[in-house]
Amino acid sequence: MAGPERVPAPGNAVLLTLVGGIVVALGLTLLAGPVAGGLLLGADLAVAAVLRLVLPVRIAGALAVRSRGIDVAMLLVLAASCLVLAGVVPTPV
Repeated sequence: MAGPERVPAPGNAVLLTLVGGIVVALGLTLLAGPVAGGLLLGADLAVAAVLRLVLPVRIAGALAVRSRGIDVAMLLVLAASCLVLAGVVPTPV
């Protein structure tokens, strides 16, 4: 008799989606430059902050590291930093 099937935790899907966004942002950085990649990375981090804010810990999975407030605050600081840096980086002529 086989053991019970392991069902992947929904938090894995959330984390994999966010990591996919980071990979796309890095690819966009290579193709279109640091401004476009930085904007997409900042947006991805902002989405992560919103997901951490609204999802329960069981679904947030590895996105939930500390308390909800600390996680959201750190993700928002990182998102704002990426967006600001993308706005001030000099573009080659």
